[in-house]
Amino acid sequence: MSDQSTSQADDSRPARSISGTASAPPTYLTWSDAINKRVRTGDWSDQAVSTTVKIAEAIDNGDWETAAQLVDYWMEEAKVVHVIYQVWGQGWGSFLTAQGVTQDDLDAEVARLRELLAFPDGGPFEPEPRWMALAQRAGELGNRLRAYEIEAAEAHSQLDQLRERWRQLHDRGADFQSGMLSFVADRLGEAAVGDAYAHVLAPYLEERYLPFDLREKSYEDTLYRNLYLAFEAMRAHLVGPDRAGGMDLTEDEDKFVISFDPCGSGNRGQRGDLVEGTGSRSEPPYNFGVTTAEHDWAWNEKGVCYYCAHCCYTLELWPARQWGHPIRVVDSPLYPDETSGPEPAKCTWTIYKSVEAIPEEAYVRIGLKKPGPDGPEG
Repeated sequence: MSDQSTSQADDSRPARSISGTASAPPTYLTWSDAINKRVRTGDWSDQAVSTTVKIAEAIDNGDWETAAQLVDYWMEEAKVVHVIYQVWGQGWGSFLTAQGVTQDDLDAEVARLRELLAFPDGGPFEPEPRWMALAQRAGELGNRLRAYEIEAAEAHSQLDQLRERWRQLHDRGADFQSGMLSFVADRLGEAAVGDAYAHVLAPYLEERYLPFDLREKSYEDTLYRNLYLAFEAMRAHLVGPDRAGGMDLTEDEDKFVISFDPCGSGNRGQRGDLVEGTGSRSEPPYNFGVTTAEHDWAWNEKGVCYYCAHCCYTLELWPARQWGHPIRVVDSPLYPDETSGPEPAKCTWTIYKSVEAIPEEAYVRIGLKKPGPDGPEG
């Protein structure tokens, strides 16, 4: 190749750098001692911007080492959801067999769901091979960026393909949880969904949410962790109409309100998949369940999809029972009135700045009473 053609091929690449950048990029990764993991820099409004967008911005700004590191961190975000779905998927099975469902019946239902949730290319929903292919694609993109062995247009194209492949895997992972929970309700009755959550989520809750225990540290000392993990998780769920992971944030003197239009998991399923043109998961051929009676693990409301109820159980009911207050207060749109029509409702998470600011209604709707100033009784 001539020198001229080489120069033309490199036109969209920044000047190679092996010793860092002249100034710090707008967004980069650092270590948080508060939550013992890597985190993105930026204020809370910036945390509401998807990591996908931050990677694209770094590519455009010529910060290709930063872009490469953010690709790796993007996979770290996705890993949280992927691992949770694998653990939960196994957990529903162990709960069902412990309740007397035969292994043959369980295997038949899992096979049915894997076929129902086939990928657009026709392959059945088998998450492990797709995850490994995603990891390979992300690793290649990151390393090509940091070695300046890719042009900007191709880097953007590869990033779009990475996000789309994660969307396909992620959405089927969420739908699989809904399908398994519906199988629990069909076989054991709707009330058993709450029992299934208690059985399956215990290890996850101990790791993820025990650090919020008011008996160990003050509510204010956990606020950073609460907000950061909320933004990180929902970026991985690819919230938002473009399924990139961006969300809305409002703040006042008492609280932060994060809203998703839609949430990329339960609310996306309830509305129907606009990307693939499939309908609500509460309708045929899926028929995934929503509450038909009132349960404390689903805000004592009818029309809560069984998957969405995990937000009530993990973020409100379990912590309030454990140490007296919810971690986040969730408003999950109800099927069908709030999940259909020209302007379906957004899902919202409210994180209060003090335990005193959490309203009485947040306790009442899960069948509890707000603790007094001396904390929960007992």
